[in-house]
Amino acid sequence: MRRILTIVVALVAAAGTALAQQRPQYTQYALNNYLTNPAVGGIESYADLRTSYRGQWAGVEGAPETFYATFHGSIGNPDNAKTSPKSRKSNKYGFSGRNSYKKAIPHHGVGAVVQVDKAGLLRTSTVNGTYAYHQPITRYLTLSSGLAGGVTQYSVDVNRAQVLDPSDPYLTGGNMTATKVDVGVGIWLYSPDFYVGLSGMQLLKSKQEIVTSNDPAMNLLPHFYGTAGLRFQTAGDVAVVPSVMVKATSSAAPAVDLNLRALYAQYVWGGVSYRHNDAWALMAGVNLNHLFDVGYSYEVATSSMSRVSAGSHEVVVGFKLNNASRVLCPQWVW
Repeated sequence: MRRILTIVVALVAAAGTALAQQRPQYTQYALNNYLTNPAVGGIESYADLRTSYRGQWAGVEGAPETFYATFHGSIGNPDNAKTSPKSRKSNKYGFSGRNSYKKAIPHHGVGAVVQVDKAGLLRTSTVNGTYAYHQPITRYLTLSSGLAGGVTQYSVDVNRAQVLDPSDPYLTGGNMTATKVDVGVGIWLYSPDFYVGLSGMQLLKSKQEIVTSNDPAMNLLPHFYGTAGLRFQTAGDVAVVPSVMVKATSSAAPAVDLNLRALYAQYVWGGVSYRHNDAWALMAGVNLNHLFDVGYSYEVATSSMSRVSAGSHEVVVGFKLNNASRVLCPQWVW
């Protein structure tokens, strides 16, 4: 019975993420690459607070639900409106006034990530603290590197399990949990025109199991991410941002995401996303003011889940705290 339960838990975990990836997947990650790369921490002059809820595969009982909250800010990166000269690119992409492009300066970034992913009986909770250092290479090009460290806890609510033998001793002891150390690293190269990032998360491969077993199904597997994006200014106040992300683990073939977004006058944006052999999505958002922004996406599965699912919904709410320059559209994260 113990081995059967381990297999069931492993299947639930696999269902919660695409292509057997253990970490949660998101549609609007391009607005918060800090989720997968600690080097993004502290990239802006203000403190960024962001929270999200994702309901995957609506209409499917026990389908994954994911919540996250992230917070990161800079140290040694004072109000750019007063300390940094404007560059010759200040009006590119519609930046003007207090929201003009400013030259990056060397600084530190610190922050934290909290993620909770529920799929069936399995609940995965992750808490990470991060540190990053941002070093300008030229006037318009900056390289940052970051570290993340924390814990991931797996918990199985056996009280909700439907079993043939309720007296089984492995099902009468309440929730089963296991806590694992989580370590990640990343680098991020960015300018007003493009960004490129590489990162690895869950780099300490743990063999600890939710239940005592030699079955490696619940090992904490390393995850690797490569991402890149460009920003083009078109006619008028419209900027177009294509981006790509490649995700890889040792347990599955690499997964590729393609994204295309358009931003109008720094206020409103919309776009499409395609995850190879898995789903496509429509997304839109608005920067309401210098403090508050919100984004929404609707995702339709292209896999076998399309026959039973009514789609996936994701909402992201962001706050720009201590935003002395009253930045409307982020300078480096777009």
